[in-house]
Amino acid sequence: MALIEVEIKGLSGLRRSLENYPQISEPILQRAIDAAQATFAKHTLKDDPVPWRTGNLLHSFRFQSGRLQGRWFPTASYAPFVEYGRGFVYPKKGKMLSWQGADGKMVFARYARPSKPRPFMKKIVENSQADIQKLFRQAADIIIREIGKLST
Repeated sequence: MALIEVEIKGLSGLRRSLENYPQISEPILQRAIDAAQATFAKHTLKDDPVPWRTGNLLHSFRFQSGRLQGRWFPTASYAPFVEYGRGFVYPKKGKMLSWQGADGKMVFARYARPSKPRPFMKKIVENSQADIQKLFRQAADIIIREIGKLST
């Protein structure tokens, strides 16, 4: 039986490059994560997915960046109630809730009815998805090119 040998040129360089993958890829991926902030910000404004009453919810959005992670979120304390809706509200003390109505008169009630969900975050993420996938495809292409450069 004949022995067949195949030589792969540049294999040792490719192995070295792949050993350095974390150092090569991390800054490139972090730039893509940071660029996602602009994408989320754009889609937070595009087509008005965020309910507008006073503007506070829209203006409360922040981006936090960490090592290979990023968060785009509203800081308004009531944001989850707008996103997911709110169940029945009952008084913590006493038997009645009270608040000032739109006409300026006091309103009293044993409970407040729930509000419907208005999933603005879901819309922002859905609208941003294609742009963010493009960012990470570009990052992957850059990583592959960088690894290829080092393996030659």
